[in-house]
Amino acid sequence: MRVGDSGSAGPDEASHATLALRPPPANVLDIATLGRLTEELERLAVRPPRALVVTGHPHFSAGVSIEDHGPERIGAMLASFHGFLRAILAFPSPTIARVAGACLGGGAEIALACDLVFAAEDARIGFPEIGLACFPPAAAVLLPEAIGRNSAADWVLSGRVVSGRESERKGFAGRVFPRERLDEAVARFTAELAGRSRAAVNEATLVLRAPKRSLFDRSIGDAEKAYARLAASPDLAEAIRKFRDRKKRDEAAG
Repeated sequence: MRVGDSGSAGPDEASHATLALRPPPANVLDIATLGRLTEELERLAVRPPRALVVTGHPHFSAGVSIEDHGPERIGAMLASFHGFLRAILAFPSPTIARVAGACLGGGAEIALACDLVFAAEDARIGFPEIGLACFPPAAAVLLPEAIGRNSAADWVLSGRVVSGRESERKGFAGRVFPRERLDEAVARFTAELAGRSRAAVNEATLVLRAPKRSLFDRSIGDAEKAYARLAASPDLAEAIRKFRDRKKRDEAAG
């Protein structure tokens, strides 16, 4: 995990901070990493930058570790992951997801929690959990508001993965660029924000974000209960077993 400041909007404030998801290349997040990410966000919120850019290299994130989806860890995993999303939703400055490569499952839920998504045209965005006999709780709550109820049902129930360009057409990504121009576009936008009234930007952000934050707080508990019931099902246990067996075969072959 890397946090770094970029630019200067004044003698004591950075134009933006960068929160890098780890560990590469796929940035699959486990419970311990999610705890560290949340601590970093809470530390940054004490003296916030003008904007926060959430990113991952070379992929944004392939989501939460499948090892943390079993019944013995599911409670801790949901608490850690949704605690991280709450920290994003509570951050006092605009949050921007810089999405390239794979942005899947929990990774796409992190992007969904941010105020803006800047994506590469060839990014791969989606919620493939249904293929592992589960579903994305935060996306089930937040995705209909972002892309419409019918499209959200299509994405979640089919598990299909779309390009960054298609995600823009649906309303998931706000702006899309060729991958080689993505970093330049994010830097230009954060510089623009740094040139605006900090108070106006932050107050507008909080108002724009309020419906999403309220929806999350109101509905995520029911989604967690549904997921906990699912965690005890033989379908998910079998999917995890197959995943582990496939992982062992791949490691032995590689």
